[in-house]
Amino acid sequence: MTTTGAERARTARDTRGVDWERMPDSVRAAVDRALGRAQQDALEEIEQILDAAMRVVERIAPAEPRVADIVAEAGTSNQTFYRYFAGKNELLHAVMERGVVRTRSYLRHQMSKQSEPADQVAAWVEGLLAPLARPDPARPDAALSRLSVGGNPAGRAVLDDQLGELLIAPFAAAGRPHPELDARVVQRAVIGTLARHVGAGTIPDEQECRHLIDFCAAVAAGG
Repeated sequence: MTTTGAERARTARDTRGVDWERMPDSVRAAVDRALGRAQQDALEEIEQILDAAMRVVERIAPAEPRVADIVAEAGTSNQTFYRYFAGKNELLHAVMERGVVRTRSYLRHQMSKQSEPADQVAAWVEGLLAPLARPDPARPDAALSRLSVGGNPAGRAVLDDQLGELLIAPFAAAGRPHPELDARVVQRAVIGTLARHVGAGTIPDEQECRHLIDFCAAVAAGG
């Protein structure tokens, strides 16, 4: 169960013999304000480290980033880094999770612009391919970010599935008998293509992208 900052503060005070429950509201409010500021400061430091990790990862991919390079890029210290992360793998997993959350939101938005299931599938595929095929500096947290980092393959598979789940609804709407299986096949085909290019340091050309988009859309269209 997640423990809030206020609960941690209450526990700390209880261990020093202070009855937190009997503290006046003004004291509680003061503590809550202090905790709120501390949490905001921590969030800003974490975001700074995550952003720095993304820049390093995208600059050196497919090579493994080093903690020293990430710390230098963030303009912070080892002490600050290890205050929040047990090590590089934990940081890179956080980078992947954040990238997937943002990519999922972007894909959902792109799919919502389309009314036909096949077009929704095409939007999903194109949305994943675009950051690698047509990089946009304004979107540093796209699918490429997640594929560029190392870490636990099982953890990556879980994050991949979160993206693939968006495909189930359009395949179901298209009347496919096994929409979950269709979604996983398309997910693995597209993410496998991305992973292959990222690993080789190459970029899929327009013909390859168009073929993959049309192929996946044709499944939903019954072609």
